[in-house]
Amino acid sequence: MTQPIVKLSPADMDRLSQLAYRLAHNDQTRREFAELVGKVDPQTAKAFPEVALEKKFEAFKKGIEDERLQEKMQRAQYARQHQKSTVITKRGFNPDQVKAVEDLMTHYGISDYEAAADIYAQRNPGEDPALKPPPEIEHGGSTWEFPTVPGKDGKMLAFEDFRKDPSKASRNAAFQVITEFKRNRLPAAFSRS
Repeated sequence: MTQPIVKLSPADMDRLSQLAYRLAHNDQTRREFAELVGKVDPQTAKAFPEVALEKKFEAFKKGIEDERLQEKMQRAQYARQHQKSTVITKRGFNPDQVKAVEDLMTHYGISDYEAAADIYAQRNPGEDPALKPPPEIEHGGSTWEFPTVPGKDGKMLAFEDFRKDPSKASRNAAFQVITEFKRNRLPAAFSRS
């Protein structure tokens, strides 16, 4: 034991020892008192084994709580990433649209990708297929074919053949129609009664 720097009277020593006793046996001050004793005289601090045990238990408990919190954070992060990938694949968003959805989430303070995607879809509706022109017009036109007439064999003539002799092709088409008309029965409107 170290010698006290200040000489105390027996009455002061008695008063201080009673104070130390009350501090050491009070539930509210015992832990702090044991820590102070441990700083000054580590050997004497061994008189407070339950305080050291309580510290170890709290450190162990804190470690477990930290692990659980880390697991919860990882599960939340995984769930968020899963929801993000589901929304992207389901709605077919490109990276710019994903950025816009995330900006909405930040702006409104929401963590639900589905809700933010709904807000984005409401503000940026997709193109209405009923209002779109046909693909051949939308993509720069299409190749037009001139109408033609059937040949003697009943198949449609190529335009080049029609162009070479239009009167012959027209005559053949007329004969073809008349022949079909004769073969089939006449409708009631054309019958002679």
